[in-house]
Amino acid sequence: MYRKFPHLSAPLQVGNIILRNRMFSAPMSHPNITPEGLITPQMTAYYELRARGGAAVVTVSEAITHFRTGKSHDRNVNLNADYAILGLSETARAIKRHGAAASIELSHGGYRSNVDSAEKNSSSGEIKYGPSDTILPDGKEVREMPVDVIREIVKSFGEGAALCKRAGFDMVMVHGGHGWLINQFLSPYTNKRSDKYGGSLENRARLALEILDSVRGAVGPSFPIEFRMSAEEYIEGGYDITEAVEFAKLIESRIDLLHVSTGNLNFNFNRTHPTMFEERGCNVVYAAEMKKHVKIPVVTIGAISDPVMMEDIIASGKADAIAMARHTRCAMPPLSSQGNASKIRASGKSTAASSSSIRSRIAARPMPAGSASPICTPTRSTGLSADIGSWKM
Repeated sequence: MYRKFPHLSAPLQVGNIILRNRMFSAPMSHPNITPEGLITPQMTAYYELRARGGAAVVTVSEAITHFRTGKSHDRNVNLNADYAILGLSETARAIKRHGAAASIELSHGGYRSNVDSAEKNSSSGEIKYGPSDTILPDGKEVREMPVDVIREIVKSFGEGAALCKRAGFDMVMVHGGHGWLINQFLSPYTNKRSDKYGGSLENRARLALEILDSVRGAVGPSFPIEFRMSAEEYIEGGYDITEAVEFAKLIESRIDLLHVSTGNLNFNFNRTHPTMFEERGCNVVYAAEMKKHVKIPVVTIGAISDPVMMEDIIASGKADAIAMARHTRCAMPPLSSQGNASKIRASGKSTAASSSSIRSRIAARPMPAGSASPICTPTRSTGLSADIGSWKM
């Protein structure tokens, strides 16, 4: 079969799995989650429809491994909750039944925990921990994270990864960028510690290395581990691409895939989540630089929606795959001469389930306790783009 975009549609081996193409559905949160952080049927459908659109990997967003100290907002998945595996396993199956690989993002909010929208529902009274003592712009106090809490969190990443693997996920992504906990420790701007977790790059990278070792020990040697990082913080006193490259070299032997983003959402949200006003492919230059220094596959993300541009990025060797978030709300670009992305498969069998049949299956499932809204319905009717697009609650 002739393919319009041969590089974009080429399979990619990552660890022990073969991905059907080079387009990833990046982590995106969903509002239909219970107050306890449990996945609802609507949330499952949200990710399933991205798999049906043709993505090689669909990633569930922001699963918090140490919920007591790490929840940052009300759309976080709680990996410590009783029965968490039920929603996780249903979602993994839903993604995989359409030929995509199921991945999940493991994260911790650090000093952004229990702030913003999470605050109104937080009754734990937990201390807000970060790499160092500080006062946030809103006047809230952050305490330096004690070593015993660091050890708890490191262990929780391994336990969370093991849970996700048991639930049927094919890969796990460790979120080390955008100003969350791992990034807070890595950044010299926020990490002022004087112990083994602060000072030199090797010390500031220690938390990331320990977390990755914990995850690897939990999932085994061939299970794919992804790592998402910011290659540039764009803040005075933070790290830049030069130090980011050195950090990537330190973690390379522990991971199978490197996602290269930029920015720190505490200071420049427009960099971590590029808007339509940013240059198209604004982070590609950083992925291209990383590829000069590491041997593992590199994924670029940020303001990329044109398949012609994606094809050129991969063909020119600037990145090995493209991750998209909001753009996967529309149908994935056609990869073959027939324009049917769902027929491109590197392995496994695709199903012919329609979006209406998916919604019928979801409607038949019981809602978990605490879920607040009925089944979602599309706001417009324009084919597949609407089916995996905007939802009316």
